[in-house]
Amino acid sequence: MAGVKIVSGPGVDAPKPQPYAEIKDQGRIPYPQVVDEKTPDTTKVKVVKGKSRGMGAALRGGNFTID
Repeated sequence: MAGVKIVSGPGVDAPKPQPYAEIKDQGRIPYPQVVDEKTPDTTKVKVVKGKSRGMGAALRGGNFTID
């Protein structure tokens, strides 16, 4: 039965993370920073009522509601 020989030295440390992208012969591009954004509260619904105008309103009725 044949054996497998591994010819290598000790492992190399992984590179450290950088806050930018390095583009060869062109420079660096900074990565965007993480920012906490306020999201809208979807538990409360805003109801909008209005009066339609035009010929379509005459055919379908004059009021509308958006929930």
